[in-house]
Amino acid sequence: MSRYFLIIVLFTVTITGCKTSSIFQESQTNTVQQVPLGSVGLEKDFILQRGFNNSAIPKYEAPIKLSVFIKPFTKQIHKSFLKAKVSQSANVRVNYIDSLEVKPKFIQFKIADKVALIEALNSATNKGVRNYLSHNKTANVVSSISMAFNKQHVELIQQADAVFLVESGIKNYALQLYKEGKKTDRIQFNKGIVFAYKASNCCWQENNRHQIDIVDLVSEFNSCPNKTYRNSERAKKETKLF
Repeated sequence: MSRYFLIIVLFTVTITGCKTSSIFQESQTNTVQQVPLGSVGLEKDFILQRGFNNSAIPKYEAPIKLSVFIKPFTKQIHKSFLKAKVSQSANVRVNYIDSLEVKPKFIQFKIADKVALIEALNSATNKGVRNYLSHNKTANVVSSISMAFNKQHVELIQQADAVFLVESGIKNYALQLYKEGKKTDRIQFNKGIVFAYKASNCCWQENNRHQIDIVDLVSEFNSCPNKTYRNSERAKKETKLF
């Protein structure tokens, strides 16, 4: 094996490592942008960073249930946070010291109610968003993000029984917290720093009105279910064949 080849391999591994983080067994893409959960956009590769170009903010008239995972910072994850903090406006302080036994916490949010999300994307309200997704096969939906908040916000989220993604103003989302079935606090996403995200691709299929709808969301490494397709044009062609 030549020395030149080894240099190329090492350079490729280094770049890939800069673009992604393993957030406790789940691969996410590092970001310095405030990437909104539930938004639609395109991923673009740069030399040391993968960027996410937001293209659409879908309208979610009904709250979307989220899964919440509160996790301790590691040295690597803290570095990702510091890079993102430079580009985002939230005044979030994380006092991370590697030697301390008890580490500060960050929060990972995932779309828990995927069915509700898909129904919203297929609704008449989001017709433009669905058309955009159907004509841009590389466009995807942000289905998971990792964020840092100040300690008081972390504690509020930790104490909540349930957390939902809700609309807040025009083209903005927030976290609606519930305790014992009642609304408590609402936290705007711009109160935190997003430093990693995961996007999902749409799977398409014809509905009973002979229209092409989103029927599932899968990661870039997973296949669409049987007789559904990432490419909406292929779904149309398969429909004509049958």
